[in-house]
Amino acid sequence: MPPAAAPDPAESDIGYADALAELEGILTDLEDDGIDIDLLGEKVARATTLIRLCRDRITSARVQVERVVAELDTLSADED
Repeated sequence: MPPAAAPDPAESDIGYADALAELEGILTDLEDDGIDIDLLGEKVARATTLIRLCRDRITSARVQVERVVAELDTLSADED
């Protein structure tokens, strides 16, 4: 498997909701039997980039939530 490409700095500007909406649009395009075969590769590549971005955002949010919960657990233990 080839190494992951470095993230495009412009990609960090797109929000999760916007990335998800774009992915839904790409999915709709891919479900269309009339999609231009010349665009197929580009759309799949873009979808891959957006999926990676969404996964990274989800992972980041999960880590932040876990950190906050751990801090709350520590505070609760200190109070007891």
